[in-house]
Amino acid sequence: MKNYILTLLIGIILIGCSNDDETEPVQSSCDFINFKYYNGTQDFLGEMSNEYILIAVDTTYSDNEIENFISTTNIFDQNYNYTIHNITQYKFKEIPLKLNTSKNCEEITQIISDLNENTIISYTHFTMITDDCNNAIWEPMGDLCINTYGSNFYVKVFDENDLTDLNQMISETNTELVEQNQFMEKWFELRATKESNGDGLAMANYFYESGLFEHSESGISKYPVE
Repeated sequence: MKNYILTLLIGIILIGCSNDDETEPVQSSCDFINFKYYNGTQDFLGEMSNEYILIAVDTTYSDNEIENFISTTNIFDQNYNYTIHNITQYKFKEIPLKLNTSKNCEEITQIISDLNENTIISYTHFTMITDDCNNAIWEPMGDLCINTYGSNFYVKVFDENDLTDLNQMISETNTELVEQNQFMEKWFELRATKESNGDGLAMANYFYESGLFEHSESGISKYPVE
């Protein structure tokens, strides 16, 4: 009888511990960044869009392959009339897409992580709400636009003859050197990949915050979505 009671007490304790573990809240994260650095200050880029995200695919993939991928991915609104943007001299096609339902930041962070597991996807980025729906020469682009960013960013070194810090940061962050500007030799174009320590915007900010560079800035894009 004593052995039975002891066994029963141990079982109750173990069940209680197990239940405590199961009820622990799942720790979620929000990776959205709403600013870039410009002239040494934080330049606000807009509030996160809950309805749109950006995917990018290498230009080696055809539009048909991209369309097939989108049509088989149920997180996207399959009734949305999207556009595949093929940018001159840029390695990737960018496609702003509407989600099937409005999502919060933690959900979009997870969606981005999941989408990036697909071979066809080069990167997936947040988008930002904007009231400005004009292009660079102030022509209307549509009724509703979003701001977003690419994988490339631009770093200005203090001394183009000493690239020790630049090369060390590239290695540390798993980013890539694209090219040095042939006319402005202090400027270098870099690229964040899915293996980098963050996306293009995060890495641009990180390089600037290191204090090792005069400037570091991500390119911002604007797309009409309606």
